[in-house]
Amino acid sequence: MKKNILFILVSTFLLTGCFSVSSLNPFSDSKKKVEIEEIEIPSNAPAWLIDNKIKNNITAIGFVKEIKEENLDFYKQKALIGASNNLLKRIYSKTGRLYKAYTEKLDNPKVFDKDIKKFAEHISLKSLTYSKVVNTWISEDKELYVQLAVDSNTVATQIQNTSKLLFDVDKMLYQYFLSNRANKEIIQYLEN
Repeated sequence: MKKNILFILVSTFLLTGCFSVSSLNPFSDSKKKVEIEEIEIPSNAPAWLIDNKIKNNITAIGFVKEIKEENLDFYKQKALIGASNNLLKRIYSKTGRLYKAYTEKLDNPKVFDKDIKKFAEHISLKSLTYSKVVNTWISEDKELYVQLAVDSNTVATQIQNTSKLLFDVDKMLYQYFLSNRANKEIIQYLEN
């Protein structure tokens, strides 16, 4: 069941990229800013929804308004897709910023720009396969909220493994990204 849902999510993201729906595609090169609807948290919401952080995890929330009980599975999938998209965007942007911070130390930091985008996309998609639904809640107003999380250490490991390919030409960056100190710094950066 989980693998089927994951397959549906990944397929959805790949297809949305093919149809150039930039509001759904977290990897879109479109310069147009898309307004993201703010999640209004009800006053009686559970603690996990108010403080959207779990120790040693990267989290994201997805929600659907005005659900109908007879189609609950459909609405759960819709909220899960929203949470997955938010999680992808969060990991993608953090990974991109992390790589850029490291490459700025180089003589020519622009060398890796195209590769960084590709690797950040790969890392975020790969990390999504390790994500799991940790919380679900239906409000009194018939709004469904889903919290998705992925272990920070898993994402940090993905970043380090990908860095083997990206920074193999620069031995100092390569060795630094593979060090234990770098692992701890990456995890700390991802969780903030």
